[in-house]
Amino acid sequence: MTVEKRIHLHRNVFITPILLALLCPTTLAAATVFAHQAPQPTNASANFDEFVGTWTAAHNGTQYFVLELRKEKGSLVGGIRVCGFSLRGGQGDITITNEKLSESLSIRNVAVSGSSLTFDWKDPDGDENHIQFERTAENSGHLHWRDLPADAKMPVISLAKQSASRSN
Repeated sequence: MTVEKRIHLHRNVFITPILLALLCPTTLAAATVFAHQAPQPTNASANFDEFVGTWTAAHNGTQYFVLELRKEKGSLVGGIRVCGFSLRGGQGDITITNEKLSESLSIRNVAVSGSSLTFDWKDPDGDENHIQFERTAENSGHLHWRDLPADAKMPVISLAKQSASRSN
């Protein structure tokens, strides 16, 4: 072995422990930071089960809002069927203008966090809606419109989960 190779070998033997001593705490610090991040809304399959099913809102015996949710390929998917209705902002007054339910309108951007589900959909008029569905009990919940202008008020829609044996 030449003198030059021995010097290079001794230098590597000396530098390697120093580099490892510096690298280990840095790696540990980075792992600690990522491990303590706040939990984000999740689409974990376990959270989906409480939302899967058909949820309906009715007024004077007429279904005017139907939310149908199912698991598909590890995601929560579904759609909304609505009939012609109007809501008086903030009052909860509902007027049914056409009892025929629409075809299912797909929901998008679904996120689950605890007993809350958020999603987007376009209504039959093409208006974009941002919705939050809060489960209030095993078979009931409320829909709230999100991201409305400050002066706009929409009443809460109460939903009830249909039993599995009921057909549409």
